[in-house]
Amino acid sequence: YNGARHNVNAGYGNTRGFKFTYNGSLLNTADNYIGQSTRFYRHKSLVSQKVRRLLFSYSDDFENNRFRYILSDSLAPRSYQFWEWEGSVATADSAKNNVKLFYRERRDKHAYDNVLKDSTFATNIGIKSSIYAIKNNPITLVITYRKLNLTRNVRDTLLKPDNTLLNRIEYNPRYFKGLITAGFFYETGYGLENKKEFYYLEVAPGLGQFAWKDYNSNGIKELNEFEVALYSDQARYIRVYTPTNQYVKVLQNQLSISFSIRPSAIIKSPKTKAARFANRWSLQTALRFDNKVSDYGRNDIYNPFTAFPADYLLTSNNNVRQSVFFNQGSPLFGADYTYINTRSRQLLTNGIEARALESSEVKWRVTFLKNWAINSDNIYSLKGNSSQFFTTRNYNIRALESEQKLVYQPGTVFRISAAYKYSQKLNLVESGGQRA
Repeated sequence: YNGARHNVNAGYGNTRGFKFTYNGSLLNTADNYIGQSTRFYRHKSLVSQKVRRLLFSYSDDFENNRFRYILSDSLAPRSYQFWEWEGSVATADSAKNNVKLFYRERRDKHAYDNVLKDSTFATNIGIKSSIYAIKNNPITLVITYRKLNLTRNVRDTLLKPDNTLLNRIEYNPRYFKGLITAGFFYETGYGLENKKEFYYLEVAPGLGQFAWKDYNSNGIKELNEFEVALYSDQARYIRVYTPTNQYVKVLQNQLSISFSIRPSAIIKSPKTKAARFANRWSLQTALRFDNKVSDYGRNDIYNPFTAFPADYLLTSNNNVRQSVFFNQGSPLFGADYTYINTRSRQLLTNGIEARALESSEVKWRVTFLKNWAINSDNIYSLKGNSSQFFTTRNYNIRALESEQKLVYQPGTVFRISAAYKYSQKLNLVESGGQRA
């Protein structure tokens, strides 16, 4: 494998309100092992000029990614190119409130008959408004209208010309001098989701994440024969996801909520036992729901908490994280509890692949005899995988893991520790019943 990468970063500005930036990258590679070469170029640029209270701007984002087969000197199907530019006018002083009007165009090209040809052309017009005048309650609202046109090169696809509306709201309040901080983000709109395919690329031993196991002894590296490597010398492969030129129309809704309570923000010098006890605690909650579904004619499609029918839910990334901390900043004793619930689905060329993880983790630490400490980490989890194509890769594993560590650290330049770790895993009966 041989590669050469070149970067250019440039910027200029003056006191008359003119600004220019450019960031560009060019990467050329040749991999004789898989018989493929690549040429990847990307740049982002911005030009802006301030005129009294208005700011006029132009920006663009260009990417050209070509994969070629060395022997036949032909273009690989996953090659693509896009160019997106935007012109805007906004209020120059954004200290309190800001309003921005913009117009954007994007042109995509994909590989057709060994040549990159026009695929889609989209135009966007919208408004973005940010309000900072309300103390500790900033709000941002974005409304965008998008029109999609297809070229005659697009064939054998379900894509159709379309008009879509995108709405987004962001709200980040802060109450009681930082006792409660929160973040709220909600976005909904129609768009396109391209199917992805993946392959495994061999790298130097220890630099990868996966190991190949030839289960059927045919000497062929098949997609369902790669496992997460247990040891570093076996980690010889990485998994690479690449987009295809197959698209599906989806409705996306995304909701993110973060919430934290920290009594120490207002209790600076606790006097009573109750105040000192409350000052030791802190709480953090984070939720994220990101779903892309096919339109099935119901209004609840805009509700991120809806249990969408499996046949219509194409991709998703839903996460819930809850953490409780006690004595987080104390050097003598501290403990925390974390609950995680993750659900994800991915649209691949060979079907839907779904993953799930639910875990509860309890960690605590205590320091004694000045230089000695005990750290404890205990996790109970349920982890699952479901694939429409590779059914032999399905599993649902219940696991219990516990690690105890004794640490001796007499100073800042030396530390020695002894650790004991125990893990017990069971694949549920309906998924195979294996034990480890």
